[in-house]
Amino acid sequence: MNVRPLQYFVALADLLNFSRAAEACHVSQPTLSIQIRKLEEELGVQLIERGPRKILLTEVGKDIADRARIVIQDIAQLKAIAKRSADP
Repeated sequence: MNVRPLQYFVALADLLNFSRAAEACHVSQPTLSIQIRKLEEELGVQLIERGPRKILLTEVGKDIADRARIVIQDIAQLKAIAKRSADP
């Protein structure tokens, strides 16, 4: 599992809008949509309910978004630790 789809999903969970989430992630809306769909396939669950005008997180989507935020923060901390050790 890559961190990028988790970042896309967290942006979508925060903004609840594919276009705005894609813009925030600096990708096209189709790219974001494909990555979210692939993440759902990889996890074997539906993360969002897609409606004609809005989207909603499923219950498992809410749980996964919360955990994904923690994972993303942990990865950022790992990178910061590695960077500090590389800089004398």
